[in-house]
Amino acid sequence: MKIYIDQIPDTGLELSETCEPSSLELNRPDIRLTEPINISARISKGPDFISVELAIEASMRFNCSRCLEEFTVPKSLETKLNLPIENRDVIDLTNNLREEIMLNYPLKPLCRPECRGLCPVCGRNLNTGKCSCKPRGEKNGSS
Repeated sequence: MKIYIDQIPDTGLELSETCEPSSLELNRPDIRLTEPINISARISKGPDFISVELAIEASMRFNCSRCLEEFTVPKSLETKLNLPIENRDVIDLTNNLREEIMLNYPLKPLCRPECRGLCPVCGRNLNTGKCSCKPRGEKNGSS
């Protein structure tokens, strides 16, 4: 999203744009954006800066850090930026958008808070049922 400084009226400016995730280079092996990202911006101009209120809507696909299942979460982000004008005619928000989205990547994505993960012995997804493995610390046979 580009903002042309001379096109911002005294009353402010509202812009909206839809962009493909590939244009922001956001995908990682464990986190992917699979649908277009909707961006709305409310822009006002000060003497030496512009103020941008951003609203970002995206759908993120993660791999659960416990069970490794893939899941999708809609994300709504809001932020406010104050950017210096510094003799520029155009301000490109691409890097700012990328940073805001990346800062909202979860450190440990979970498909749900009560995810039971994988059995450490056989690797079965414990969300789909129990396995026949003995719990750790329990020995086979009787004492």
